[in-house]
Amino acid sequence: MPGDPDLGPQKKTAEVFAEVAIRQQTKAPRQLDPALLASRAFKEAPMLAERVKRGELPPVPERLPENPLVVVPFEEVGRYGGTLRHALTGDIIQSAGVSKILSESLMGFERPLPRGVECNLAEGHQFLDEGRTAIFKLRRGLRWSDGAPFTVDDVLFYYYDMVFNDEARAEDMPVPPTIWVVDGAPIRLEKVDDRTLRVSSPKPLGRVLRALANTDNFAYPRHVLSRWHPKYSVGASYADFRRRTTGAMLLMTPGIPRLSAWVAKEWVRGQRLVYERNPYYWKVDSAGNQLPYADHLVFTVVQDPQVIQLKFMNGELDLFGRYSRIDMYPTLKAEEQKRRFRLYISGPFSGPALYLNWDCPKPALREAFRDRRVRVALSHAIHREEINQTLYHGLLEPSGYSFGPSNPYFSEDTYKRYSEFDPERARALLDEAGYRDGDGDGFRELKDGSRFELNIDVMAPDFGRDVCELVAEQWREVGVKANLNGALRDIIWPRRLNGEFDIHHWGLEGPEDPLGRLNDWAIASPTSPFWHRNATREGPEWLREATRQIELALTTVDTAKARGHMVRARDLHTDHIPVIVVGSAYHVWGASARLGNVPEDGSSADVHRGWGRSVAHEQVYIKHD
Repeated sequence: MPGDPDLGPQKKTAEVFAEVAIRQQTKAPRQLDPALLASRAFKEAPMLAERVKRGELPPVPERLPENPLVVVPFEEVGRYGGTLRHALTGDIIQSAGVSKILSESLMGFERPLPRGVECNLAEGHQFLDEGRTAIFKLRRGLRWSDGAPFTVDDVLFYYYDMVFNDEARAEDMPVPPTIWVVDGAPIRLEKVDDRTLRVSSPKPLGRVLRALANTDNFAYPRHVLSRWHPKYSVGASYADFRRRTTGAMLLMTPGIPRLSAWVAKEWVRGQRLVYERNPYYWKVDSAGNQLPYADHLVFTVVQDPQVIQLKFMNGELDLFGRYSRIDMYPTLKAEEQKRRFRLYISGPFSGPALYLNWDCPKPALREAFRDRRVRVALSHAIHREEINQTLYHGLLEPSGYSFGPSNPYFSEDTYKRYSEFDPERARALLDEAGYRDGDGDGFRELKDGSRFELNIDVMAPDFGRDVCELVAEQWREVGVKANLNGALRDIIWPRRLNGEFDIHHWGLEGPEDPLGRLNDWAIASPTSPFWHRNATREGPEWLREATRQIELALTTVDTAKARGHMVRARDLHTDHIPVIVVGSAYHVWGASARLGNVPEDGSSADVHRGWGRSVAHEQVYIKHD
């Protein structure tokens, strides 16, 4: 079996970006010829040209906006046709796997690596009133996939009639996203004209660009959905509207217009999703070809990730990334030699984390978790390098609880703090905190005299269970007994949301961009963060101060001030180590050899809309069958 890659020391983010740019030099034009834009001599897919001939569609120049977004292909100008094949472990419960691929908002993270935020559906923006007002200008001539004009009214319909209407808000969105709330009130959105959106707040809108990039949608077709909304349609009911407008229903139901590269054509529940190209898609490549290149995007429901891996290796799937796991790496690496696919390694990104419940229902355990000495001890008791070599094949970078390497406020010192394997230090800290083994059974006692014993909630079957088993063995060596509570996500996730766990295992969420995951890093609502639902009432003071610093970073457009606030929030979290992190994992993923324009790298972070968006599917093309 081939050896693991020599990843070497972690490079700074800027160096990684530069290396990727050098490796992947495109043969495509670097910009669209102005003469081509002036003449509007755009090209289109043959399947759409046939529809134009039959009189079913207007010509492509009339379908594209006045100023289409120009995409420079990663490698070369592609060719039209074919189907991109994906798999999902479920349709409704795995809708994020589709939405992140199809995500389009006013702004977007640069791809494949999120070096910054750039215009997307909006062609420009400006800040006024010292940042308290932001003006966004939509591209002229944007249309939904059914040909209806896309205007600011669609944005306002989504914002006021769906998200901030408590009666109409979808069943899968219990509360509005906290990113759109300042001082307890929604940020204000107003229509200047059909193409101009004004966003205003009593405080500077430092949050707004990244918020618009960190969303799968920021508008829905008012001309279609309003027929089911009681505000606009007599006889409509809010219960029916809430059911129809869940993320999965809007994404997967044929007939719902979209702004994405493909639109739903067929949905066989629990089996298959078929998407067909959007004839009004508003992006072109740098040679003037309307995107996407592929005619169809198909998702097959395969419940077992191991079977998905097998189908990918056999050439039945084209892209494998959402369900790839580090433990699959040796098999994938060996199969890569057959040249049916290419394997990629991106990262490191978020990795295994153990969220201690600061409001644990067991009073004595809750008291222990709130003692910083205990948390530092539990961190030093973990042999991260053993976990790296045993389970991750060298593809886990041992680290502590802090911002990750791709975060603009990254610090090597805070990233590594409390991550050294030092069981003697761990034992000394536990002794100092008053947790000793009084009866000689090998386990310490809590303050109420009971055994220092805890349960770790972890999804099973899942690779995380193996990580937790090793952590449990290592904690046993310092006198702490850890049991594993392995269950399906449908059981583990509600326990997390309701605070019914001792320790919850999950991939560390948002270390690449905590501003996009406020509910995990700040007291952003009465029941957040989820690991300390009582923080609003009980503090601690350091978390209140970290929350204040994050809020200040969100409400300034001065980048130097934002940096100062985020560094302070980072240091507070790192110093107080509320969460025990094992490390940052590299993401192993693959693409069929029949595909072109697959990026060399990309972010798999949820805040960047995951691996799906980084791949930029609209420019991926099929070289051969």
